Amino acid sequence: MSFPDSPGYTAEQAAEVERLRRHLRALSITVTTHPYWSALSGEMVVEARMALKHVHERTDADKAT
Repeated sequence: MSFPDSPGYTAEQAAEVERLRRHLRALSITVTTHPYWSALSGEMVVEARMALKHVHERTDADKAT
């Protein structure tokens, strides 16, 4: 089974993808260079990164504590 080639992005879609990628890079730099990370060491860094990675999974009850 084969599918026809995709027509690809329109110019508008390609511009939006590029805008979002630039925004993601800027946010990534902001997070990774924040002074908070230099205050941690060893296992604390791993634990903090894992907590940040999963923060969107927290429930409203968890956020209240």
